[in-house]
Amino acid sequence: MQSSLKMMAAAALGAALLAGCGGPRYQDVAGTIPVMVPETGRIYFYQPAAPIGVVSNQPYLRVKGVKVGRSKPGSFFYVNRPAGKYEIDTLRDGETLTFDLAPGQTRYVRLSIEGATGNAASVGRQDMRLEESEKIAQQEMSPLKYWGAGSRERVKLRP
Repeated sequence: MQSSLKMMAAAALGAALLAGCGGPRYQDVAGTIPVMVPETGRIYFYQPAAPIGVVSNQPYLRVKGVKVGRSKPGSFFYVNRPAGKYEIDTLRDGETLTFDLAPGQTRYVRLSIEGATGNAASVGRQDMRLEESEKIAQQEMSPLKYWGAGSRERVKLRP
């Protein structure tokens, strides 16, 4: 009995420690994200948390063929890019998304897991789409944790 209690306490402590392992939440750092330089735009990548039991393959994301980060459930990151036409792909699935980015514009790329059945062996396919509504994107990103872009572009964000 005592052994079971110790194991449960250790598991609870481990879960609490892991829960704090992400970066800060969007709602806590949105006001501290650096302003864009003139003639650039910003692309946010975000993925709401996956349902329990669904496994994400966490593919790398590329912008114009260059790896910028990884898709991870419950997280977001962003990159700044010069204005122009952009193609985003997931590297693993080969799915692409193409859009124009104007100077000072912010675009939101929403990722989700599709086709998973919910059992432990089910790995869903990454679905990617532009969220045109800034309000909806920011609401969905509010509880998500900052994952950071690829190491060369990662910005330290603090609430």
